[in-house]
Amino acid sequence: MARIVVLSDIHLSPTHGFFWENWCTARAFANAASADAVIVNGDLTINGADSDAEIAFAANALTSLRAPVMTLPGNHDVGDEPPGQDPNQIIDADRLARWGRFFESDRWTLDVGGWRLVGVNAQLLGSGLAREKAQDEWLDEKLEAVARRPIALFLHKPLFLELPTEDVVTPACIAPLARARLLDGLHRYDVRLIVSGHLHQHRDRMLAGLRHLWVPAVAFAAPQSHGGDSRCGITVLDFSSDSLQVTIERPRALVSHDLAAIKGHGRYQFLRDMPACPPSHEG
Repeated sequence: MARIVVLSDIHLSPTHGFFWENWCTARAFANAASADAVIVNGDLTINGADSDAEIAFAANALTSLRAPVMTLPGNHDVGDEPPGQDPNQIIDADRLARWGRFFESDRWTLDVGGWRLVGVNAQLLGSGLAREKAQDEWLDEKLEAVARRPIALFLHKPLFLELPTEDVVTPACIAPLARARLLDGLHRYDVRLIVSGHLHQHRDRMLAGLRHLWVPAVAFAAPQSHGGDSRCGITVLDFSSDSLQVTIERPRALVSHDLAAIKGHGRYQFLRDMPACPPSHEG
């Protein structure tokens, strides 16, 4: 049996400290969980796509996790794939280079409990960047190497909201053409689980032989419901040779912040009234 703790959407910042205590709670849980690894599944920051300081702050915070840490970027870290939520924050070479200055990679593999876990940069899917093609080739190689082993894929964004045949382009999930290309490749292997964050809610469904697990956020509750449980939480995955147990933990100190309420004083007041969150602070 191998245990993996998944922390998603932690949204750390040296100046925007609303979610720091939730991070401290999640960190304490992960450090007490006897985990074989901790996966941080994207959106480590609030505005890391345009800030060295935010990426550096998040990278420093993760050093306090005791288990090996596997990180993946989200749209708040390296920008979005087009068309994106913000046309001024589309993923590009400079944003990828910023991530690379603080993290070893934006993709990885991890073999645990008889499974191969594979993490990919969701923001590259449909980006048209040369890095997207390189990731596609890398993914095929890593899956081919373990064709007879069960595989779990981790990425920041879900592949779709309701059905894999959806044709609407939305920043909530992977774009249709990129999704179809990815699913076509996955069907050649024993991929059993796809784990995503981004939507800040927990949902667990089986479709066409694939288990799609949306994991809850650490930072704040889902601002928009997509049929899942919007409360904050921590995901624990226990892998054995041919099975998987999923547990969603919600420690009492983990607050399901309402983002709309936090912003209630108006945008500019919100930006001014940030709780302090220095990198050296250990809550």
